[in-house]
Amino acid sequence: MNGTALDGLREQLRGQLVTPNDPDYDSARAVYNGMIDKHPAGVVRVAQVADVIASVNFARDNSLPLAIRGGGHSALASGPGTTPSS
Repeated sequence: MNGTALDGLREQLRGQLVTPNDPDYDSARAVYNGMIDKHPAGVVRVAQVADVIASVNFARDNSLPLAIRGGGHSALASGPGTTPSS
């Protein structure tokens, strides 16, 4: 994923976009089930509904797979934040 494109998403957010270059990336991408080890292009920690909308639109516009995690306690690891995946 192009860093410039991610910068565009970051500018739209009130919340935080965590990417592989950020020090808290590993904790942001971690899920309850330790057997799941995904490496998404970014993890959005949303602060408002507009962050969810911007993230979904970004994933759609860039043909990225998208996972939305609500609580992070699903055994399938489908679950806080919106995670555009690579």
